[in-house]
Amino acid sequence: MIFFSNSNSSFEDFFAGAKKELSNINYSFFTTEFSYEILKYFVIPFLLFLIILLVILLIANRYGFEKKLILKKEVEIKINDFLTEIIFSDYTPQETKEKINLFKEQEVPFKKKWCRGIILNNIITVKRNINGVNPNQMLLIYKYFGFHAYSDKLIRSSNWENKLLGIYHYQILEYKIKTGHIRPNIYVKNKFLKSNALIAVISLSDEKFEFLSKYQKKISTADELKILDIIYQKKSALPKNINDWIHNKNSSIVTLAIKLMVRYRESLTIDQIKHLLTNPNDRVRKETLSAIRTLYTIEASDILIDYYKAETNKRNKISTLKTMSVIGDNETKDFIASIMTQEKDLEVKFEMINCIIKIDKTFFDTYKSDDISENEVVNRIILHVNNPHLN
Repeated sequence: MIFFSNSNSSFEDFFAGAKKELSNINYSFFTTEFSYEILKYFVIPFLLFLIILLVILLIANRYGFEKKLILKKEVEIKINDFLTEIIFSDYTPQETKEKINLFKEQEVPFKKKWCRGIILNNIITVKRNINGVNPNQMLLIYKYFGFHAYSDKLIRSSNWENKLLGIYHYQILEYKIKTGHIRPNIYVKNKFLKSNALIAVISLSDEKFEFLSKYQKKISTADELKILDIIYQKKSALPKNINDWIHNKNSSIVTLAIKLMVRYRESLTIDQIKHLLTNPNDRVRKETLSAIRTLYTIEASDILIDYYKAETNKRNKISTLKTMSVIGDNETKDFIASIMTQEKDLEVKFEMINCIIKIDKTFFDTYKSDDISENEVVNRIILHVNNPHLN
């Protein structure tokens, strides 16, 4: 214990002693023994508790997952059996509706999102993969389950991926009266959404050709192929106003018209060919040349000579030569031979020589130019033409 005195030295002794005692207390408080006690009775038990709790949670979670998995499998079996029954039955619409309502209320946990997802996916899978199902029956089932409201909600969503899913539902299930909901998406900036909306509208529309003839936006090559496939699958006849398509201001529609002509094996007329080969769009001209070649329109042989003189696009010049090699005659051969020495582009010259050989295999047996280097180039190209695998 510290005693006080009236002298200044006594105060100094007091503070010095207090400071010493505090330092002794701190030193004794944070000793090794104390730290060990803290670890032994507080830290380690707390860590053990956390580990045990974590293990219990993992086991419980795994058990819940396995239980849910078993439930999902049982529900999916019920759904498959039920859908098979109502899809391939002769139930009236009213009977179908009653059975679906009963199934939703008593057989499956329909309020669960995963359950609704299984049913909708199964309906779409059956519609896509099984031939012979009644499309009207499938649409009724889809509507009686209430999925039309879900699809409508997706299309109205601000998320473009949700819109894509809703459009997909309508297209697969052939929900034709909903084309009005899809149509606005044809004019959006998102190329994926725009593409899918366009294909869906064409697929669902009964007047797909009329719709296309008035379409003013560019159509991608991938979408052209999809449209052609849809038209082919629907077994639609060639539009009677196909000539209007050929004169359309939209080059995408013109290209589509040419491909339709090829698909239906309908030859282009001379007037149509003349018009198409003056189109400012390079791709339209190239598709025209391909159509002439594919449909073997030999009447266009003379036109191609004049066209070649005016064409400036290298790929189209090459395409013209390929077409000439299929429908060309001696006049074609003489024309190409007359301009061959002037051509410096080896790729174009290669196609020229190939074209001449296709028309007249013996032409180069007696051919010789005054230019020695030209002869060497021609001979090398002839070797490559006759042996495509030559390096």
